[in-house]
Amino acid sequence: MNEFKEPKIEKDFEKGILSISGISMMEDAMSFYNPLKLWVSEFLSVSNSMIFDFNLEYFNSSSAKQLIQLISLIEEDHFSGKVIWRYPNHESILHDRGKELEAILDVEFEFISF
Repeated sequence: MNEFKEPKIEKDFEKGILSISGISMMEDAMSFYNPLKLWVSEFLSVSNSMIFDFNLEYFNSSSAKQLIQLISLIEEDHFSGKVIWRYPNHESILHDRGKELEAILDVEFEFISF
């Protein structure tokens, strides 16, 4: 039996940081990520800078699509921000998945292995 998992979310409005960690493998990723996209949009209506801090152990393709939509909210010229992409140094696949997102999006990525 497949077990769907949601990642842990931490929002820091004062610092402008959205942290997503764990496993993102939901049956309906869009329903999970839509409130986060709304939160980011609301934050960007009063600030021009946002940091996404990812420490994902795994994410499926439907989650990847939602991550792209989420990060793309800071692609516009009048916003600044970056993605911090944390990955275990023994997991080259997670590093590569982050590099794939970096290639798609016009946003600064910082890669941190641990």
